[in-house]
Amino acid sequence: MKRIRIKHVDAFTDRTFGGNPAGVVPSADGLRNDEMQSIANEMNLSETAFILPSEKADFRLRWFTPRKEIQFCGHATIASLHVLAEEKQFGMNRDGKFSFGVETMVGTLNVEVEKNESSINVILESPPIDLEKETTNNRGLADALNIEESEIESSYPIMREKTLDYLYVALKNLEALKGLSYDYEKLRRYGDKYSIKGFTVLTTETFESGSDVHSRFFTPYYGLREDPTTGSSHGPLAVYLVVNGMTKLDQNNEVEIKAEQGDIMGRPGRMVVRMTRMKNGRYSARIVGRAVTVLDGWLLLP
Repeated sequence: MKRIRIKHVDAFTDRTFGGNPAGVVPSADGLRNDEMQSIANEMNLSETAFILPSEKADFRLRWFTPRKEIQFCGHATIASLHVLAEEKQFGMNRDGKFSFGVETMVGTLNVEVEKNESSINVILESPPIDLEKETTNNRGLADALNIEESEIESSYPIMREKTLDYLYVALKNLEALKGLSYDYEKLRRYGDKYSIKGFTVLTTETFESGSDVHSRFFTPYYGLREDPTTGSSHGPLAVYLVVNGMTKLDQNNEVEIKAEQGDIMGRPGRMVVRMTRMKNGRYSARIVGRAVTVLDGWLLLP
């Protein structure tokens, strides 16, 4: 019988029972695909991350929902780096700033860890962002989301991020976002029809006065009704805010966006997105978050 070390970590929060929970297997070398899928199913969290050796980078990350493997998961990456830092792996046996290349299905991503005796901050590079306007029927989308068409903010376009196939939809206010309760099967069929894997619904009205945006994320494609705090959605979300004039770049073509998610689910999550418009006109984003380990133990595999 195999004994597999596993941790349960709350990401994008500095306190237990906030943010988004993830499973992390710090040493997944030797696990088969079906074993990783079984572990993710047993954990029954939105995602479980598996840390593996890599010939291309410092290490490799794979992410599984209870249903299937996915291309990228931000909060489980934050959780994974937090675990490696608290276990003093990859040279993180001291305070300081550390940089790593991480092999993933969307390419090698750069990740930084800022560690001191009181905190661990993880800075995650967003995958390449390819955001464009989506030609869609607002009435059909509103029907799929089970909201009134009038609740969609028509001043801003509906947009798709093509790397991950996420759709971005702005609502008029926070009350509309709070009241959104969609039909799972209807949204799943809509996503299948238009090849949409995730729906980010947002508003610039926020719970905290210092925040810039509040969002919710739905992904029937991956078998999840709602994600508490979604790292993968926030790089493109920051770009959405900039290209639609909802926030402005500074003189260095940079902006720092404070983002909220999860409050409506009772799991408040917070992150900072540092975004830059590069000389070629494209955008890059780095996501800054913290995490808290909730459980630490062993899982037994037959």
